[in-house]
Amino acid sequence: MKIIIVGLGALGRRLAEELAGKKGIELVLIDSDEATCKEAADRYDALVLRGDGTDPVLLGEAGVQGAVLVAATGSDPINTVVGILAKQAGAARVIVVLDDLALRTACQTAGVDVVVSPVISAANEIAGYIFGEESLDFAVAVAGGARVAELSPGPLAGRKLAELALPKGTVIPLILREGRALVPSDDTALAPEDVVILIAENDEKLAAAKRLFSPATAGG
Repeated sequence: MKIIIVGLGALGRRLAEELAGKKGIELVLIDSDEATCKEAADRYDALVLRGDGTDPVLLGEAGVQGAVLVAATGSDPINTVVGILAKQAGAARVIVVLDDLALRTACQTAGVDVVVSPVISAANEIAGYIFGEESLDFAVAVAGGARVAELSPGPLAGRKLAELALPKGTVIPLILREGRALVPSDDTALAPEDVVILIAENDEKLAAAKRLFSPATAGG
């Protein structure tokens, strides 16, 4: 599997540490800074390319077609553009890192597979998205063993929160809608493009909630 990481800031380097040397992984690292690229070339078993990740020629040189690409520069707009270009160039899977989720809709419209927030997603969890081991977006442990997950409404779009058969021990305290945070009430109806923030007491209850939001529940 070829994995391309665009941006070798703190998160990009942590991902490189996670992935470098793994069996079956062909790692390509891209950054615009010469010193950073030199350090990466000395440190990691990877092809290191210096340049602008928004350059289609450079992405072609990296072998983006059929690859997994992670856009992890320090700029949300650049990550968005890199993600869109990668999908257009035939990347098999694209993961875009955004500090501000306002650009999520643009990424989703372009077919970006996963959008994650570096504030709450650790490098090893992003590695899980790369290998398809994690569900859409983030699910991280918080104090006391609880889990926080970000879910798409899926088959529940159009339903009010009061109509959802949420498992006991789960709650939806926040919805991200059009780049804004909304504290929902029982009468709040889910929109298709919403991002639902769900808190579960443990992994089992999180899994039960995810099944509720799964497309397989459509019509159920």
